[in-house]
Amino acid sequence: MGLLKRLTRATKKRSTRRRGFAAAAKQSLPIIRWFGPSATIAGVMAVVGMLFTGKIDFNRLDGLTGGIVGGSGEATIQPVSLRTLGQKSPQTIRIATFNIQVFGDKKSQDANVMQSLAQVISQFDVVAIQEVRGGDSAAIDRLVDLVNRSGGAYAGIISEPIGRTSQKESYAFVWDQSRIMFNPNSAYVVQDAADRMHREPMVASFEVRTVASDGRLPFSFNIINAHTDPDEVSATRGINELDVLDDVFVRVRDYEYQTSGQEDTLLVGDLNVDVKGLSELGSIPNVVSIAGDIKTNTLRTKTYDHILIDRTMTTEYTGRYGVLDFQTDLGLTQEQASRVSDHQPVWAEFSAFESVRQPAIAADIRGTEAAPL
Repeated sequence: MGLLKRLTRATKKRSTRRRGFAAAAKQSLPIIRWFGPSATIAGVMAVVGMLFTGKIDFNRLDGLTGGIVGGSGEATIQPVSLRTLGQKSPQTIRIATFNIQVFGDKKSQDANVMQSLAQVISQFDVVAIQEVRGGDSAAIDRLVDLVNRSGGAYAGIISEPIGRTSQKESYAFVWDQSRIMFNPNSAYVVQDAADRMHREPMVASFEVRTVASDGRLPFSFNIINAHTDPDEVSATRGINELDVLDDVFVRVRDYEYQTSGQEDTLLVGDLNVDVKGLSELGSIPNVVSIAGDIKTNTLRTKTYDHILIDRTMTTEYTGRYGVLDFQTDLGLTQEQASRVSDHQPVWAEFSAFESVRQPAIAADIRGTEAAPL
């Protein structure tokens, strides 16, 4: 069965919000809402300086201390001291996926939740976010603005609301502009003409902002951001969304290679299954879930979230990965953690530079066959 009548940028005209990135926004896709790091929400955030002590062991993302206080969410939102994180390595980047449960206007005005979210975001170079609610970019605007008021240089993009029901969700990407470049013409939502998925994935392309070294170019990559419907990933259902996502992965990878020569594609997000439940998606040759069956929900009882790569192509992966634990890494109580999200971020580390490709490996992309159109 075919997945897509075509893979294309959306063509419907939609209202957008543009903040910053003026040149890029003029070329932006109608389906994408844009905002920049200068976005502010008047009257919402009063910023007070706060310093933390301790260091992060990035191999485990453990050891961050201080700064998180319980309460009703009425406290003033305060910036994160990025210096407590140590300097990010110029040799590597960290990519994360994070389902911020029902991330809309209400949650984005909870000072303690936003403090924790800003701490999380500032530890990574690119974060793919799922479950943004509200129909606009307000929640993401506030999050990016808080990180930047703390000394960051982050930006983001958000898709239009997607879904079959009234409870639509948007995808978002947030990235550190000082280390990552976003291709302004690269963002789109996959077109699912047969309506085989509740929420079609969003795709965007990035490149590490660094100078070529020893003949090695900066690492560039595509990310497919996905959030499956938990009721539509059962092996007993007639159409399993995981059996659709394998087509998405192969088609997007082929499309990006044919149009831009891009060889590295990651599929990340809340897939609502463990490794055994990945079905046809988990059967694509050489495609693996980096974190495997490590527990990713906040209670640490279930595996829902994944970062999948083709291990023969994306050899930039360094072998380091993990789940940021709200209680261990951020010092939250279980109750505080549950207010942040019922999911915890999954992350993986990659080289900042492209690996040397073998001609036969690159040819594998051209020879891959997807389900017929």
